[in-house]
Amino acid sequence: MKALVWIEKEKVVLEERKIPDYQGKVLIKVAYAGICGSDVGVYLGTHPRAKAPLIMGHEFSGTVEAVGEGVETDLTPGDKVVVNPLYYCGKCRACLNGHTHVCRSLRLYGTDTDGGMAEYAAIPESCLIKMPGDMDLKTAAVIEPAAVVVHGLRMLQNRFYSAVCVTGLGPMGLLTALMLKDWGAGRIFTVEANEQRAEYGRKLGLEVLNPKDTDVASYILQETEGEGVDVLIEASGSGAVAKSMTDYVGVRGEILLLSVFKHPAEMDLRAVNFKEQTIVGTRVYTKLDFKDAASYVRTHKELINSIVSHTFPLEKGQEVFQEIISGKTNMMKVLFEI
Repeated sequence: MKALVWIEKEKVVLEERKIPDYQGKVLIKVAYAGICGSDVGVYLGTHPRAKAPLIMGHEFSGTVEAVGEGVETDLTPGDKVVVNPLYYCGKCRACLNGHTHVCRSLRLYGTDTDGGMAEYAAIPESCLIKMPGDMDLKTAAVIEPAAVVVHGLRMLQNRFYSAVCVTGLGPMGLLTALMLKDWGAGRIFTVEANEQRAEYGRKLGLEVLNPKDTDVASYILQETEGEGVDVLIEASGSGAVAKSMTDYVGVRGEILLLSVFKHPAEMDLRAVNFKEQTIVGTRVYTKLDFKDAASYVRTHKELINSIVSHTFPLEKGQEVFQEIISGKTNMMKVLFEI
């Protein structure tokens, strides 16, 4: 089979590999695999757990090719599936309390072991969700990032947003803003310094503020009668945003950290005290979040597909990753069609 393999910092190659052993697992014929920010981290050699050689990809969909010996399942060859890539120890305190998604030694297919950027993948039955026959597998490949958003929004206490701000319009921030818009948020501000991404958001009907030419805090306060937003969803991972985000949020507002900061960030903790703001951490998703995200994606195909800007064959892997890290691209969510 063909597989896109990360072999060293900033280098992936297309290799011929044996079809993986699927004894005790289900063999999946992969249809689409998405590129996540963490895949870019692997490519750059900065991910703390990834070890080369590695087949990346934890956002992928496909069809059942074969069921391994000893597997008890209702899945049969030809069934459409999407992969929940998380696996966990089952023994730590978080797992014993039912919070397996924050397992002390949480691992992912495509990061800690081979994933979906290949023609085939061997995956445990417990990590597969069967899709209806009419489900488009290209759309299904976006279920995993959608599950991240579903889980994050469920972590918030404020269920009604008269005003909300999303900082960072990469694929995750863009998806968050579009889902909030679909759910009826009263006013949505988005913040993005990359003008290509900002313009992508505007074309999808979002109000985008570029901090390079707009005093974001002043603008938001002016537009909210001096109150600030009820909820801020941080999806940029930017230290500059972390330092200023408490200025955007009102009294008793919530700040959801959807992004993962690679380095410690400075922020105004005094504002957190004086405004009684709440900072909410979030990580990946539960199995229920993933299942509900699958249902949402199925019924909102047009919205979900609007964040997919490019589709490439695996043969373009090195070229695609290089363009992504260039910082000069108009790419949003990128999928490999396998």
